[in-house]
Amino acid sequence: MIPTDLLPFLLASAEQTVHQSSTDPHSTSGLITLFTILLAVAVTVGVVTKRLRIPYTAALVLAGLTVAAFQAAPPGAALNPELIFYIVLPPILFRAGLLIDVKVLGRNWLSIAIVTTLGTIVTTLVIGVVIHPFLTPDIIPERLSWLAAFLLGAMLSPTDPIAVMAVLKRVGLPRRMRTVIEGESLFNDGIAVVLFFLLYGALYTGAVSQDDSGLVPVQAKMAEVAPQDADGIFSSLERSDPKHPTSHQEIVGLSDGVLKFAGYTVFGLIGGTLLGWIALWMMRWVQDPVLENAITIVLAYGAFLLSSMHHASGVAAVIMAGIIVGVTRWHDRNATISVKTISTFWESVDYILNSLIFLLVGIELQFIGLDSMFSQSVLMAIGIVYVAMLVSRAIVVYPAGALYGRDWPKGGSHIVFWSGLRGCVTLALVLLLPDTLNTETNQLKSFFLPIIFGTVLLTLLLQSTTMRLLIRRTGCVISDEAPGA
Repeated sequence: MIPTDLLPFLLASAEQTVHQSSTDPHSTSGLITLFTILLAVAVTVGVVTKRLRIPYTAALVLAGLTVAAFQAAPPGAALNPELIFYIVLPPILFRAGLLIDVKVLGRNWLSIAIVTTLGTIVTTLVIGVVIHPFLTPDIIPERLSWLAAFLLGAMLSPTDPIAVMAVLKRVGLPRRMRTVIEGESLFNDGIAVVLFFLLYGALYTGAVSQDDSGLVPVQAKMAEVAPQDADGIFSSLERSDPKHPTSHQEIVGLSDGVLKFAGYTVFGLIGGTLLGWIALWMMRWVQDPVLENAITIVLAYGAFLLSSMHHASGVAAVIMAGIIVGVTRWHDRNATISVKTISTFWESVDYILNSLIFLLVGIELQFIGLDSMFSQSVLMAIGIVYVAMLVSRAIVVYPAGALYGRDWPKGGSHIVFWSGLRGCVTLALVLLLPDTLNTETNQLKSFFLPIIFGTVLLTLLLQSTTMRLLIRRTGCVISDEAPGA
């Protein structure tokens, strides 16, 4: 493959250029230089993997790990939640909405709903139970250890749409199976994010602000939570308007949190539908492929941002906006050139963003630290959590497979089970945890970060690289099905 000293040299060159152009590593010129170098590395890896026919996502992660091993990445290459949620996720979700088969999705809604909701809850519980013995009093007070354990489970419960769809693009699957897997990855992250913030609120108190699928912390400290019953354990979530802080503590119960999430989702779907139809009207009116590309860009980011600003689900909005355009404009008689142009454009955007994000996932090891990753307790925890994650997925996926019907491909449930990749959404959630508590290092975040990173790596390096082999072994035909299948 690529010489081992080439990638560190390229990243080191980028860092040197950034410092020469500005003393601020996050300056505009520095970020542009960093983006160019990262994209050049990603394209180089892409060319090599294309020739050698090896999994592209795994190769990018390994390239990033190589850079991290040489400590060659500049500070600006560190992942952050804003990059994932506001830059990468909207276009990825929008393109998925454009291409998803709505008819197949509708015929399999029950099984997708079961795997999405029940899978999130079961994974959270199972991982919480197995990680609890590792949470010693020097990491978290004993009275809060179960909350912290389930918090880790919530962070690892969502299958990542970016990781899943990046792999599915490169393996042939029957259309129905692909739609089921994509549908789960698109919709379960919203449930996991809300569950994460409910548990976060029970564990921490402090100023928080409203955002896409729930509450995004601004500043936090450890909550003084007394033992309480299961229904009241989520009741220590304090919310306040950061512009109008108040000392009054609003109690939010679990049922209230679920109702709020349902409201966010419904309003997000309505907003995405409305914006999608407005964009569609403009596209039909101009009938210019270049302008239509620009309209879809504004739609993808605009639907996400507007919904988030108005306390609705940006995830639901951008998916629905993509679906509206995909099921209408794609079937207009005079839209052949526009559809081809827009499809090619969004495929390129998807490729660039996926390339950068998987490369950054590997580089993140540099900022986590090799020492923290390879301690005995962390390695043991990674292995146990990964097994627990597989077990919890099997508990849900295989019984749900009975709902797919007789025409479901033989061995299809094995593919759905093995497609539970974790990725950037999980990493973004753990990065939201506060770095310090009362001016001291947050030991819980320091313990969780390498465990989550190692588990994500296992899914990307083990499951993504063996997906094609599993498809062959299970006998699933690598082709598209007829729509009625």
